[in-house]
Amino acid sequence: MSLSKFLRKFIYAKRLKKTGKNFYIAEKVKIFSAKNMEIGENVWISPGCTFGATGGLKIGNNAVIGPEVFIWTDNHDFQKPDRLPFNKAVIKKSVIIEDNVWLGGRCCIAPGVRIGEGAVVAMGAVVSKDVPPCAVVGGNPAKIIKYRDAGQYYMLKEKQKF
Repeated sequence: MSLSKFLRKFIYAKRLKKTGKNFYIAEKVKIFSAKNMEIGENVWISPGCTFGATGGLKIGNNAVIGPEVFIWTDNHDFQKPDRLPFNKAVIKKSVIIEDNVWLGGRCCIAPGVRIGEGAVVAMGAVVSKDVPPCAVVGGNPAKIIKYRDAGQYYMLKEKQKF
């Protein structure tokens, strides 16, 4: 491991709320409110990602996050604002990325979303609603395209083929 990778891992391990073993966070990743972010074991975060973890962000084990993924965990009240264009108050909603999830490059995850175990989010998808386990979603807004072969998925999980 290069010195820069070692230092980056050391710094993130101190800044984040919780980290598992064997995680990698590439260069040019921006994390706002890192103290509210947890990452599991064997997590890979590609370059250029931006995470706003004010409302809490949890990334499970064996997750792969493609380049330039955007995840945000807070928003403003624009339905009944006390000023325009929205309230000053922040509405916090945690985002949970469960185990064995693959987030394709440049996808966006909205506040309050849960990505189910084994799900795949296509490149460029805008996810504003929960994603069921083993679902493959894509588009804007993201919709279920299909499901992974659950039998194959659970067999590989049981054999710990991560």
